[in-house]
Amino acid sequence: MAYKELNGNIFNTKAMAIVNTVNCIGAMGKGIALEYKLRYPEMFEEYQKICEKHLLKPGQILPYRKNKPYILNFAIKDDWHQPSKVEWITSTLIKFSNSYENMGITSIAFPWMGAMNGGIPLEIIKKLMRKYLQNLDNIDIEVYEFDVNETDPLFENLKLIINNPYMDINEISSNSNIQLRYWKNIIKLMNEKNIPSLYILINTEIDGKKIIGKTNIEKLYIYLISYSVEKQSQTLSLF
Repeated sequence: MAYKELNGNIFNTKAMAIVNTVNCIGAMGKGIALEYKLRYPEMFEEYQKICEKHLLKPGQILPYRKNKPYILNFAIKDDWHQPSKVEWITSTLIKFSNSYENMGITSIAFPWMGAMNGGIPLEIIKKLMRKYLQNLDNIDIEVYEFDVNETDPLFENLKLIINNPYMDINEISSNSNIQLRYWKNIIKLMNEKNIPSLYILINTEIDGKKIIGKTNIEKLYIYLISYSVEKQSQTLSLF
């Protein structure tokens, strides 16, 4: 079993569980939590319901096991606009260290928790997470420092869609419920700017405005996820 620190995209991991960092008021509006919200909307809805009942407290872990990989939501903030606290991160790490074997988790991927929107210096986070994770037995652990240029499965789906020689942009617009003009902007950027990742794409601006707004970003993720499910279904039907 191994402990690794990587530069890349946590959503490329093959681990059986991945860690999301959350607050306790039901908001996933920034950073890695927003990515989880976009990629796992059903998980987000369940998390919101728990928060609405005031059942999630800082320092706790909220597991979500209805998809693979499992998602472990580490509550390292109270309110979203407040910083994380070292004691809350420590609490989640201790809880994880004491429970991962009983949960049957043999591999997991972490971000550096609390080091970006959490407001805690990265070196403090690294020291803390190494202390609790480096020497755990019977588990493979990856810790990711996010690389904005790293691709991921959803972005690869987008490239497949755009590079399909039989692509019908009107059909794509209809299926995704995203207006044609936004798809034209996406395709133009993909073809002309050598965009390397979904993160770079949705944060690219044209004439001072992002090429696609919040609502259409959500629709784009849903469409790319459904495309992935469709591909899997087609693969499983082969014999």
